[in-house]
Amino acid sequence: MSRPVLYSLVAALMFYHSVFAQHLDVEVWGQGNALFAGYCRTPGVVGCDLNGLTQTLQLPAGTLPIENATGRLIFLADFRDFSGGDFKTKNPGFQSAQNALLPNELLSYRALGTLKYWDPVLSAWGNPPHGIHVRLFGGLEASRQVISDYSQCAGQLFCFSEGGLGVDGSTVFSADGILGSPELVVDVTNNNGILHTHLSFFLENWQGEIGGPVGAYLVTIQLISNARYFPSEPFLILFNAGLDENAFAAALLALIGEPSNRDPIPQPVIPVSIQGDVDLDGDVDRIDVALILLAAQNNEPLQPENARFDVNGDGIIDRADASLAKALCTLRLCNIPTDAPATALNVATVYDEKTGMLSLNDIQVHDQHYRAQLQLQDEALFVLATVQLDKSRYVSPARYDVESALLEIPAVFTNGKFYKAVLRNIGDFKFRLEQLEETTVAFE
Repeated sequence: MSRPVLYSLVAALMFYHSVFAQHLDVEVWGQGNALFAGYCRTPGVVGCDLNGLTQTLQLPAGTLPIENATGRLIFLADFRDFSGGDFKTKNPGFQSAQNALLPNELLSYRALGTLKYWDPVLSAWGNPPHGIHVRLFGGLEASRQVISDYSQCAGQLFCFSEGGLGVDGSTVFSADGILGSPELVVDVTNNNGILHTHLSFFLENWQGEIGGPVGAYLVTIQLISNARYFPSEPFLILFNAGLDENAFAAALLALIGEPSNRDPIPQPVIPVSIQGDVDLDGDVDRIDVALILLAAQNNEPLQPENARFDVNGDGIIDRADASLAKALCTLRLCNIPTDAPATALNVATVYDEKTGMLSLNDIQVHDQHYRAQLQLQDEALFVLATVQLDKSRYVSPARYDVESALLEIPAVFTNGKFYKAVLRNIGDFKFRLEQLEETTVAFE
């Protein structure tokens, strides 16, 4: 073989691998009490070239990697990148810009759902071949040796308990759900709120042997912070395992459907925990009332970033919103109402049809109150995603009876309607929906 031909072959191979070494990193930022995740927006940084990657895959104009069924962002990665080998990758990475997060903020991931597989022979999404799964390895186990109680950490957001710096763990995405550790640490920001971390993903079988069938694999993740109550919206990571760019593009197009002109960087929508809680600190007090009055005095127009100031939902921010917030005040020095108004934001339970997430903002168990989220896994079957001790916040909370294992919800708000629901705890953190009926009375 002549030297020019050899050089051409090497150059072609390098170009081929460089195409698949491209990926999309996850950019993370915080706003108030909420965490957000989106496509990396730093020009010129590896993992941030969304346009270049979509052009490489020869996607139709206006097409963005957003799942059509759920609106979830899709981050692309390849098991064949240089650092990982044929069945390993450290992509996508997780990064934040300066001051996007708090200094020393502890960021973790939460694995959700089940592993999905694109079969290139059938050109269809389904379950992966038996015994094949994706393992995410290298995250610090936070639940055992990391303390996130501000009062115990001398003013730091987190600290390590005496006796070590924690242990590495792993998360397994399988057709049967999440195995191993569903939540592990991604990284800690520096003093400027910056992080840039790459964890390790592996394609393997139940014997721990690296490798698997050619195709594409899809997992679901969301990010959580010890400094914020609301996690990021769940997002998807799509891994290429041996497909050429046309076949990989076909797998992606099957998820995103028709070309979309949606903004690739959606504006954050701050969740509202309690009606009138405009500063998102978990309660309604005089500070909230003062902030609304100030906005009304300045004649601030209603925009997405101040939508929570419009407490009565009439489309403007005025003194009526401040009066309603005062009436809804949950702390001393305000008038606490004996009955909560029957509005969607004041319902203890809300179901999001888009994400399949059932958010229970107040569950009473004996004399204790909790917050929890249940993720729809299959028809009429929910899996407990999060739970934490809380205080009583609502007039009509959901109630869980330990003896009967029944979770009774007097009012679930979804799609503009109210429903009564009963779920049964069937073990292994799973709840089966046993009763659902529409009701016109939100509170009893």
